[in-house]
Amino acid sequence: MSTPIRVRVRMYQVGFGDCFLISVEYDEPLADGRAERHILIDYGTSHSPRKEFARGRMADVATLIEEHTKGVLDVLAVTHRHRDHLRGFEVDAGAAVLRRLAPKVVLRSWTEDPRLAPDAAKPADAALAAAPEPLDGHVGPASLRYARLLAQAQDHAGALAAPGARDKPLAAAAAEQLKNAEAVALLDELSGEHRGRYLYAGADAGLAEVVPGLVTTVLGPPTPDQEPGVRRQAADSDEYWLTALDASLSLSTTVAAAGTDGDTDVDAMPVGPGPVRWLIENLRSQRTHSLLRLVRNLDDALNNTSLLLLFEVEGLSLLFPGDAQIENWQHTLDRFAKEPELRDKLAGIDLYKVGHHGSRNATPRTLWGLWQDRPADRRLTALMSTRSGVHGKAVDTAVPQDNLVSALRQVADVHSTDDIANVDAAYIEVVAEVAAGGPFRPVPPTP
Repeated sequence: MSTPIRVRVRMYQVGFGDCFLISVEYDEPLADGRAERHILIDYGTSHSPRKEFARGRMADVATLIEEHTKGVLDVLAVTHRHRDHLRGFEVDAGAAVLRRLAPKVVLRSWTEDPRLAPDAAKPADAALAAAPEPLDGHVGPASLRYARLLAQAQDHAGALAAPGARDKPLAAAAAEQLKNAEAVALLDELSGEHRGRYLYAGADAGLAEVVPGLVTTVLGPPTPDQEPGVRRQAADSDEYWLTALDASLSLSTTVAAAGTDGDTDVDAMPVGPGPVRWLIENLRSQRTHSLLRLVRNLDDALNNTSLLLLFEVEGLSLLFPGDAQIENWQHTLDRFAKEPELRDKLAGIDLYKVGHHGSRNATPRTLWGLWQDRPADRRLTALMSTRSGVHGKAVDTAVPQDNLVSALRQVADVHSTDDIANVDAAYIEVVAEVAAGGPFRPVPPTP
């Protein structure tokens, strides 16, 4: 019987985005003659690597993935819909490679389930009843409404980001929240013929037979029927803040559409100097700031649909939380009191994929606190795929967040794509021996 002997993780240099390959190696070939299994987690970027890097294009990364998997991909996991996690799927070269790799299982968030496609003509209960297969109690009317609001808000964000938009900062912010239709279409294709698994907290990922020896725990995202708090931001009321987002974006895009005939375009009307001009310009500024805030709320909502996965191979464990923020994490943190074994598992993980590229709101303080008293011979390894200077200009909003990175360095060996000195290095690689129980050690880079 084949037994896992080694776990290898590669973090590809994609700039600001995530693309990780987990490879489980065995002591002898499995039934298909291969002695390894491969899990690709995300394949995207929103900002390419710094100019001096010779590699980093999605096509280059696709070639490496095909090489490292020897042409066979067992599992594809796409944490959520943001382009910095799935941009590569809409690149011709990337799409071609993924079709050749033909993943056996595709893991996605419950919000991507095609049975939850928004249908404005049907109330939530009717839409659920019309689903081709029954949905369990974890995905009920509250979850369906949430998924529909997310889709509608993304539609409005698309209108704000339309070509020719005059408000460039707003258009740029809205563009990052688009549905990424080409990438999603390919993922739907790869998920066909029952290969897709649409996961929520506690769901079965269905990987036991695909990757022997691997135990997968789906910690998130919780659905609104499981965890009502996930449908709001922590500082907001219990009412869906997405409702306000949808209404505001809808009104804005309607006004913009009504103003495309020249004379009726309010923003284009000539206004002379004086108090009227001052008032109009300030109203425009206020509208822009309000819409930017709402678009950022949509960004947070999509992050909170992110898969939050714990992988265990014998004595090794790896935590991949995508871009999960506190509303997603809270469901897991609240379980600690009644499930000390879960707390102990997270305290003893061997590898942590730093959440949301090192932002301040994706690594809970409680989680970090669990790692403070780790033994020296079980040093935590943290992998952070990021690029500084492209998101958040203020000290307290910059990504990656310096305070977080400093705190992580106290409890972990942190490896960041932003720190790669060799401009020819296309990825960072770490490896751990299963029998030894870790820790993960860096592998010298290869050109």
